[in-house]
Amino acid sequence: MKRTSLDQWIKSKHDLDTSDRSAVEQYQLRRIRSLCDYAHSHSKLYARLYHNFDLPESMEAFSHFPMTTASDLAQRAHEFLCVSQSEITRIVTLQTSGTTQPSKRVYFTRQDIDLTLDFFEHGMKTLCGPGDSALILFPAKTPDSVGALLAIALEKLGLTVCCATPEYAEDIFQKQTVDIVCGPASWIFKVAHQTTDCPVRNVLSSSEVLSEDMRAELTRCWGAEIFDHYGMTETGLGGAVECGAHQGMHIRENDLYFETIALDGSALPDGEEGELVVTTLTRTGMPFIRYRTGDRGVITRERCSCGSLIRRILYVRRIEAVP
Repeated sequence: MKRTSLDQWIKSKHDLDTSDRSAVEQYQLRRIRSLCDYAHSHSKLYARLYHNFDLPESMEAFSHFPMTTASDLAQRAHEFLCVSQSEITRIVTLQTSGTTQPSKRVYFTRQDIDLTLDFFEHGMKTLCGPGDSALILFPAKTPDSVGALLAIALEKLGLTVCCATPEYAEDIFQKQTVDIVCGPASWIFKVAHQTTDCPVRNVLSSSEVLSEDMRAELTRCWGAEIFDHYGMTETGLGGAVECGAHQGMHIRENDLYFETIALDGSALPDGEEGELVVTTLTRTGMPFIRYRTGDRGVITRERCSCGSLIRRILYVRRIEAVP
């Protein structure tokens, strides 16, 4: 079984052996301390939140730091910023649940976008390789959007890439072989039922929860192996991706630190279901520290059948409302 490509990526990028959990946790704590110091000095929001907090000496101490929420982001996005507006390359506006909340705005520097592109390139190595043909169903017209970045990443890997909406995907299948399909689960599901006579080798599903029934149906339609990905705009689009073992999604631990919390906000140990809370370790423009995702899941640090010890998110389900 092919090991997740994230181990080698993290090793080559940071000289960090992911099989040494102590080394990974020390790296993450260093990043967290540096991030808290940076954010306190450059962001109005974090300066206020961390006014009475010293830099954390341990992950346990960090688990008591104040959390941030989607409501904070919707109401005071500019206070998250750690750089001037002139350093911002892209702004993504997201609708919030309900009708009374204003939209969320997430800001990216060029460096932040390059981190996403790097993860896309190396994370996709598990699914594809040079000479493959890929169909991307994510929106790709806007520069630096998820579809556009994924297209660049796959082209760097030597793939032939087409980007299309579900309405035009069937035409592409009629004109050429498609080895890899990437997109939101519901869009992939729609296209699969239109092209059941066109075999696809691998599918990357993201942006929506992929149910076991949908996974089985996609395999039935295409004979494809299905890989799930978890991420959100706040994590820099990329977050965690399955390997061939299909035992959960390996987290990009060099860039993200995930926790789970109970209903009362207290930290939970790995292995227990709770709300996922994320800290972006390497973002410069708009870092998120202990950000409540509004998703529930389980994280494990057990060794994956692929051989990796990178922590995995076993599953994710949406919380309807987070206070």
